[in-house]
Order: sequence, then C-alpha cells, then structure tokens
Amino acid sequence: MMKLLTKIRENSYLAVIILIILFFVLFIIQNTEQIQIAFLFWSIPISRALVLLGSLLLGILIGTIATIMRGIRDKTATSTSDMEKTKLQDTILEQDDVITEMQSERHIFKLNLEKLDTKSQNDIDRIDGYEKKQRITDAELTISIADLDDANQSISVLKTEIERLHEEIEARELIEKMIHHDLRSALIASASLPESVLSDPNLTDKQKIIVRLIRDSGERMLEILESSLTLYRIEEGTYKKDFKTVNLFKIISTVVERIANSHSNYEHEISITCMNDDDTQSDNFPVTGDKFLLYSIFMNLLTNALEASPQGKPISVILSKNQYCSIAISNYGEVPESIRDTFFNKMVTSGKEFGTGLGTYLAMLMVKAQKGNIELNCSTPEMTTIYVHLPKA
Repeated sequence: MMKLLTKIRENSYLAVIILIILFFVLFIIQNTEQIQIAFLFWSIPISRALVLLGSLLLGILIGTIATIMRGIRDKTATSTSDMEKTKLQDTILEQDDVITEMQSERHIFKLNLEKLDTKSQNDIDRIDGYEKKQRITDAELTISIADLDDANQSISVLKTEIERLHEEIEARELIEKMIHHDLRSALIASASLPESVLSDPNLTDKQKIIVRLIRDSGERMLEILESSLTLYRIEEGTYKKDFKTVNLFKIISTVVERIANSHSNYEHEISITCMNDDDTQSDNFPVTGDKFLLYSIFMNLLTNALEASPQGKPISVILSKNQYCSIAISNYGEVPESIRDTFFNKMVTSGKEFGTGLGTYLAMLMVKAQKGNIELNCSTPEMTTIYVHLPKA
C-alpha cells in the first residue's frame, strides 16, 4: 500500500511537471507574433512571448533583488538590534555589578556601624564602670585615710613602746653584762683556787679527787658562761673573728678526757683516728679556727653522741683532709625522723629528760662562724654520723 502511494505521488509530480511544460509550450506557440518595441530613436521587432517572458523575468529579478535587499536590511537591523541588546545587557550587568558593590559596601558600612555602636556601648559601660570604681575608690580612700590616721596613732604608741623596750633592753643588757662579769670573776676564782689547794701535801687521795672535781666543775661552768656569751655575740653579729692555726687532734683529745672524768657511769670507748698516718703519728691535725669555739663545738657534739648512744657502744671520731678538714663523729642510735630536717634548729631535742635543744644549734652557729659547714647523715641503719668541715690551716 505504501509503495503504491509513493508511486502515485511520484507520478502526480511528473504529471504536474509535464502539464506545466505543455502550458509553457502552448504559451510560446500562441505568442510567436512579432511586435514593434520603440524607445526613443530605436525600434526593435521582437516576439511577444519574449517580451512577456522578459517582463516576467524582470519582475522576478526585481522581486528577488527587493527580497534580498529587505533580507539584508532586516539582517542589518537585526545585527544592530543584537548589538544594542548586547550593549544594553552589558550596561545592565555593569549596573548590576555597581549595585552589588554598593550593597556590599552598604553591608560593610552597616557592620562597621554596628561595631562602632558596640564599641561605643562598651566605652559607655567602661566609663560607667570607671565612675563606679571611682566612687568606690573615693569611699575606700576616705576609709583608708581614717585607717591611716588610726595607724599613725598606733605607730606613735608603738614608737613610744619600742623606745621604752629599747631602754629596758639596754638596761637588761647592762645588767646581764654586769652579771656575766661578776659570774666570770667568781668562776675564775673557783677554778683557780683548787689548784693552790692541790699543792697542799697533806691532802689525801680522796680529797684530791674531790678538789679536782670542784676545779673541773668550775672550769666547765666558766666554759658554759663563755659559750653563752659567744653564742649571743654570734647571733647579734658582733662576734670578732680572730682565727689561728690550732691542733684539732689535741682539742678533741682534751674533750674526750674531760667527758671521761665528768661521767661517773662512763662505759663508752671514744676512738680518734686520722686518715693520714703522719697526722696519727704526730698527734697533730691543724685547722684554721678559734680554740675556744672548736672546744665548745666538739664538747657539745660528743656529749650528744654519748647521751644518744646505747650503754657500752663505741663512738668514733675520724679526721680526714680533702678540700676541707673533715671530722666525722659516729655513734650507735638513730636520730628520730621527726627532727632530722630540723636537727640543727634552736630548741630541737628528743628523748632527753633535761635536754635544752641548744647543743647542736650552738655547734652549727660556731662552725659557720669559722667559715665551715656541718651536716647530719643517717644513711647507715641504727647509726648517726655528724660531719664537720673546717678550713685547712
């Protein structure tokens, strides 16, 4: 069916073309008559069919030219319109950009304005706070002025009281100096008189022992008095340093002998050893210091070691030399942990019925007054060692 329709359509096209050709041939045949065409001085004989065909072709040509020109004009107009439209669009885009930029600037300006408002508000709040603080400060200043007046009055009263206390202290110091002077004179007499008594040949051995005990007690009391005076001078910073080369071995030996003579229940062995054989053979261990201070130091330290050591346990004193002259005093018995950190402080004691806590404190002050150092060592179980470091001679 489709083929048939296609064939009929093609045949109809062909029939129409043939019919047009037949009409054209018929037109030519019917218009073969010659006509005269005149124009100015010319006259041309021509077939009517050619005139008609020429007129038709001229009309077609004019129409074609007009159509072409109109198309060109329309195209030109369209192109111009497109250009104007494009230009207009560009202008609109530029205006949009300007508007966008203006909106952005407006937004930034708005933000800056908000920040400025916030800052202004903060400044106002800060100023209010300053004013409030100023009011508080003024009130506090008023109170402080009143307190200052009260304090000045109190200071005046305190100054008067301090002046009175200074006067009392000066008077007390004067009295103490007088007492110390009188005691010292009496003790010197009590320590020197037994020597004249001992020269009496009529004394029995028992009486001589008693007289020696009196002499030793007087000397010990004199030493205690001198120690208290020295301690006072050291604490007050008025101690005059006059250090010399002294034989520490002899001083410690004297201390050990005094301790043995003054303790009736003495059952301890105190050994004195020098690490250097030459010092041991010569019984000489020279150090720089004050003889009386060194005597007091080791009297206190060895007495403490004796009292802290179990009965019958030995006590050792070892003398050695390195950068300093070092003396190690070791005894059995441990210092309680509760007082190890404050062992050399004033009034620190433990386990002594009549202990004052001044022995180690006095030793520490006297060692430091001689540019030395003292330390406690409890690293060995059930043992206590005190190291004293003194300048070399």
